[in-house]
Amino acid sequence: MVFFFKSCDKRFIYYMGRDKHENELLIKYGWEKDVWFHVDDLSSAHVYLRLPKGVAIDDIPENVLEECAQLVKANSIQGNKLKNVKIVYTMWENLHKRKSMEIGQIGFHDTKKLKYTKVEERKNPIVNRINKTRVEKESETIKESWEEMMRKKRRKAKAKKKKEEAEKKKQMELAKQKAEEQEFKALNDGLEEDGTLNTDVNMTAEEFEDDFM
Repeated sequence: MVFFFKSCDKRFIYYMGRDKHENELLIKYGWEKDVWFHVDDLSSAHVYLRLPKGVAIDDIPENVLEECAQLVKANSIQGNKLKNVKIVYTMWENLHKRKSMEIGQIGFHDTKKLKYTKVEERKNPIVNRINKTRVEKESETIKESWEEMMRKKRRKAKAKKKKEEAEKKKQMELAKQKAEEQEFKALNDGLEEDGTLNTDVNMTAEEFEDDFM
């Protein structure tokens, strides 16, 4: 099962797996706009925050960040008992899963992209509010929603490519038309009024003088 929670800010949602097997599934089928949270150096749930369009990891509101941190702490057997717990978070795309790792274990592509926040103590009003919004869904829905997201992404990329190709074709046609107009103008400038070729158009001063003599 995967647990979904409502945020204090309606633009955001939180979700996490029930155990390490669900964590493995979430690692595999995360979205590019997902932010991963975990208690640093301790065992805990993997909590994900899905960012809305236009919001970056540095733009996460303080109250949303606090809720994610409280949720992670509350779902850590050891961390839940401690004060001043350090929470690490990063974008899902920075997670690095190697074949040699155990189920649910994760590493990072770039440790410089890790961010941290600290929870001084558990705040029951926050934790209780979040837990009251919990909705359980079958693990398969994670894969299905990911596949639907990828289909939309491919359709969008295909439409973008088609638009770019049409624009490129249009520009080529305009360039060709312009070249033809310039060629016609050059040819037209070289004709006399009666339509015969004006051979004097490109004559030098010396050639004109010799012809006149």
